[in-house]
Amino acid sequence: MKKLARLTALLLTGALLLVLTACGAETEQQAKQRLLDEINSYRASLELDPLKEVEQLSAAEQELIEHFRAAGKTVLPESEGDEVLDSWRSKTKDWSYCSGFGWDWDHDESVYTLSAKVPANTPEGKAELRTTLGSSGDFNCKDCKSIGIAVVTIDGQMYWSCYMYN
Repeated sequence: MKKLARLTALLLTGALLLVLTACGAETEQQAKQRLLDEINSYRASLELDPLKEVEQLSAAEQELIEHFRAAGKTVLPESEGDEVLDSWRSKTKDWSYCSGFGWDWDHDESVYTLSAKVPANTPEGKAELRTTLGSSGDFNCKDCKSIGIAVVTIDGQMYWSCYMYN
């Protein structure tokens, strides 16, 4: 019975994904690629080298923010976040990172927060993303050459995070 329930859930999920894709909804993978393209377009406007996505780094970033998805919320208590962060550090230890974006540590609340929403794939959303890229300062580093980037959906809203490395 459990196998039938799982199969049914899997088929319904696939059908829903197919319907959403047919209706023009952006998948997480498409959003990730669009974000990377926009980051590199922004960097090109500053005459900076494009960032090269490194699958190992993106996998570590995805694993990190998957914990927010699993919790179904954008805030994780210190106890949960520290364990996840230790795992991320072990997977990126051979890389020297420049800066990160999308999730942060709130010292006052002792929580990790995933805050960067993926803007809509519209002219207004692209303008919003450009403003975010420029105001954060994280994407202006000329020494950064590589990136790990990830996207998750929580309560119908896509969030993203990335770390840039030299």
